[in-house]
Amino acid sequence: MSTTVDLSLATRPSDADAVPGLLKDLNALQGDWKEGDEETRHKMVVKARSLLQSLMTPREQMLQHTWADPGLDAALITGVDVGLWKLMVKNGVDAVHKVDHLAKSLGMDPELLGRLLRHVCAMGHLEEVAQDAYKLTNFTKSMSLDVIGDGYVCLLGGLGRSPIDFYKFLRKTNWRNPVDAAHTAFHASYNSDVPNCMLYLGSIGMGSQMNHHMGGYRQGRLPWHHPKIYPVEEELFHGTDASPDAPLVVDVAGGLGHDIDEFKRNYPNYPGKLILQDRPSVIEDAKDIDPSIERMPHDFLTEQPIKGARAYFMHSILHDWPDDVCQQILARLAEAMKPGYSKLLIFECVIPRTGAYWEGTAGDMLMMTQLSACERTEDQWHQLIEGSGLGLKITKFWSSGLSAVENLIECELA
Repeated sequence: MSTTVDLSLATRPSDADAVPGLLKDLNALQGDWKEGDEETRHKMVVKARSLLQSLMTPREQMLQHTWADPGLDAALITGVDVGLWKLMVKNGVDAVHKVDHLAKSLGMDPELLGRLLRHVCAMGHLEEVAQDAYKLTNFTKSMSLDVIGDGYVCLLGGLGRSPIDFYKFLRKTNWRNPVDAAHTAFHASYNSDVPNCMLYLGSIGMGSQMNHHMGGYRQGRLPWHHPKIYPVEEELFHGTDASPDAPLVVDVAGGLGHDIDEFKRNYPNYPGKLILQDRPSVIEDAKDIDPSIERMPHDFLTEQPIKGARAYFMHSILHDWPDDVCQQILARLAEAMKPGYSKLLIFECVIPRTGAYWEGTAGDMLMMTQLSACERTEDQWHQLIEGSGLGLKITKFWSSGLSAVENLIECELA
């Protein structure tokens, strides 16, 4: 068995033998694909990525990771920061945009802007019409939307050093799995004593950008209450207290209210009251939701003020925290739940034992490098919820498919 790698390996296609089979698989999937079939589309994305990686040499992949992708991020973030993508959309979504005209409107050096856009085009995100003249693709059109573009500014511009410096953090912690929320790669990279990266972003003026990203990353995913995931009529409405003041759903740490507002739109005749909870500064920004939804400032580490609700809902909250903090959050909810009536509904990523989907593992890397937290496997969810002495049990994992990433984890008092 060989124990060395010849340099020539790095200059040949990574897996030329796999190309014919991958093309055949893609053609077969394309024949089965119908608009709206997300499961098949996701399979095609994975196959297409494997095809590209098989054709590229290791040397090319190295340059993409270390040169091309960071350069693209630099151009995209700059475009968001100076208002480039919004300006191009304003000047005409399908228009031809000339670099000198854009630079003049933005007050930018045209040579600088030309270099940035040339690389964005070379990476496939602009259509080149002539020298220094481009048309937007659907991706760069979408960069004008705050829920898309602001993620680049806050996660890469505001917190980008944490994953890059992660190996330095691991050196100092003896390569141990990070589980201390007070000692994270973020704290080490930014030499910060702010409790966590979310509060840090707020302290440097990027709180609204992070809120936009939180509302944007889940766009296109099915909401927790979609019939393909969770049968709300049968599981939630059946047997609930139908009086107007009875709390139906409490959205704990629900951000700007995207989830609870969508629930309201899809189930306008629900019985009972809907309540949105989050930190006071976030609740103040939750302005674009149905006025019938009660907005309540609340710290989830303190006593839950709403007792005996039909459902306490959390979306992508526990993945932000290591187990010890999650146990505190869950304990406050368990204390407020009514036996035989209340449900705890946790809408989170559940990583399978094998064949993990890239969005799930990407989220895990983000949580690990920024918060010393994690995306959990099914086994880890059982351990956290049922093995922590909180008196809770999981009744079911509700899912619409592997690539949906998020499951609705339904829990009750044991």
